[in-house]
Amino acid sequence: MQKSQLLVLDVFRGIANFLTIKELLSLQTISKQMKDNVQLALKALLASIGLNNPNTTTPYNIIFRTIFGRETYFWSFDDSVKPFKRRHILGMPVKSMQIGLTFTGILTIQNRLYVCLSQEYQEIINHKPNFIIKLQVKQFSTASKGKYIYLKENGDLFVVFENHEEYLIAKNVDFFETSYYQLSAIFTNPQKIPQLPSEQNRAILYQIQDLTPQNCDQAQKYKQIILPENETITQIAMGSNAIYYLTQTQKVYSSDTKNEQVIDPIIKTVHQNYFDKKSIISIYSGLNYFLALGREKIKSIKEWTNEELQIWLNKIGFSDYVNIVKYNEYTGQEFSKQAVNQDFQKNTLGLTNAELQIKLSTEITRAMEFQYKDYQLFGWGKNDFGQLAAPLSNNLQYTKVSLPNLEEDDEIIQIECGWKNVAILTHSGKLYLTENQQKQLKRDKDIQQQQQLQQQQQLQQDEGGKKRKKSRQEQKDQKEPEQLIQQQQQSKHWNDITKIFIKSNDKREYKHYYVNLSKDYLVVVCSIFDKKIMQNYFPEMLEQKDIQKKFKPTLQVIDRILWDTKFKKEDFVVGYEDRFLGIMEVPFTDFVNSQVKSHRVQYFRQNGKIVWDRPRRIDLL
Repeated sequence: MQKSQLLVLDVFRGIANFLTIKELLSLQTISKQMKDNVQLALKALLASIGLNNPNTTTPYNIIFRTIFGRETYFWSFDDSVKPFKRRHILGMPVKSMQIGLTFTGILTIQNRLYVCLSQEYQEIINHKPNFIIKLQVKQFSTASKGKYIYLKENGDLFVVFENHEEYLIAKNVDFFETSYYQLSAIFTNPQKIPQLPSEQNRAILYQIQDLTPQNCDQAQKYKQIILPENETITQIAMGSNAIYYLTQTQKVYSSDTKNEQVIDPIIKTVHQNYFDKKSIISIYSGLNYFLALGREKIKSIKEWTNEELQIWLNKIGFSDYVNIVKYNEYTGQEFSKQAVNQDFQKNTLGLTNAELQIKLSTEITRAMEFQYKDYQLFGWGKNDFGQLAAPLSNNLQYTKVSLPNLEEDDEIIQIECGWKNVAILTHSGKLYLTENQQKQLKRDKDIQQQQQLQQQQQLQQDEGGKKRKKSRQEQKDQKEPEQLIQQQQQSKHWNDITKIFIKSNDKREYKHYYVNLSKDYLVVVCSIFDKKIMQNYFPEMLEQKDIQKKFKPTLQVIDRILWDTKFKKEDFVVGYEDRFLGIMEVPFTDFVNSQVKSHRVQYFRQNGKIVWDRPRRIDLL
């Protein structure tokens, strides 16, 4: 194909689908037009996984981290605290990765599945593994020994054996889940399965050991799963003896599969009432245990009843206006629309104090935002190695287990269950791992010795009736004993291993974005920020990063809004801290800079979005 044809964007995009990311990046040096085409192709690639809109300006750091900078670390579950192996991962954007007993699979954002032998991927670090590539793959699993399973975008479900023989085992599958022994498939629409009596099958169960090249085409041990009526299954967790289902309405159902050899081809589901009010958002499973993560959403003011609105007004210090709200029977929807207007505040509520007017408007704005309560984690099943972040025991019933001490506003983005450990990855890049039995016993012993030493020191200092004055820190510790005990309990079973995978002498910046637990290894996929590679492919990114380091002071932001012609002053709101009323919001046009000290200004909003934030060091202006 001629060079002039490659410069046409539509032609280039078609060709780009068959190129690796590294090959795409190398084309940037041909011409300016080609460089623009490459950038647009990369942005479109990010848009395909929902990261950004291809029509907007994409920061180069997002492009680089997402598409190019990938490394995997392998950490063995021994006493070592250092990663013992690492390798570059494909040089292309990766959705997910799974290291199984026999096969390792890597799914890219182009829905290409790369499969190789696990032993080859882990041990031959200096050579590229012999990958088998499957196209248009929606989902895959390498958990089972001697085979892997993948689902294509058209709904066809395949099983592939060690000799690379491939068989179609179901059609029109929406999604599937596997344990080490079983496979469950959920159909897009109810359908007839020849081996089953029912005409309307919504889900079926396979015994994976029965799927062999000799009988795969005529497997007889399918079982029908009777799912709850009028419920849409969104997630499945499979263990060795049970299956749990999460529905769109946040209800949890289960099936007992202990007696999988029974003649009855029907598996029933039972509603688990324990989780009905726990706001479960995800369920997970290990070999012999399960986890359920719950997080209750706090209703927005727009969803409040009149009674809930009255309670809220009392809580924020506006009890004098509760009777007016009660008499007029305002709902949260009506009140949130009208109470931000000064005319309504003065004429209807009789609220004339300017500072209280601002406070009410600010509280309404906060109450309109989506908010959530703290996470709750529930666990049950076997807990031989402390994987449920609870004292060692077997056959635990449903119980609430501790979570690591997450930072404020941090969110859990992934929970991964292994044979003996559980890993939690957060949005800020924090990585936590449950400790094994030996480490727990050692820590308990160390804590006990430390407490005994502190008691001895206390007795020596108080000996002879001499009373010493308690320090401010000691008084604080005594005032909050319950909080300290809770923090100790939470951190007791979780180990923060974030820094283990970052070498202290490595000047590159790392961010964890995916984890996988195999039988013997913890696998962490990191994105990297490497200046040498950046200089070759994204020189503009280094300039952007230098600019981002500069955080403008308050007065400079105010001047920018006042005098920059591309900004409308009416679009901005200033959030500042009042010593008595807390955070207050006021329109920029009403903000008097001389009346508020610069260090009290906390953030600026533009059209409702925060564009400058002092505590978080955000500066988008």
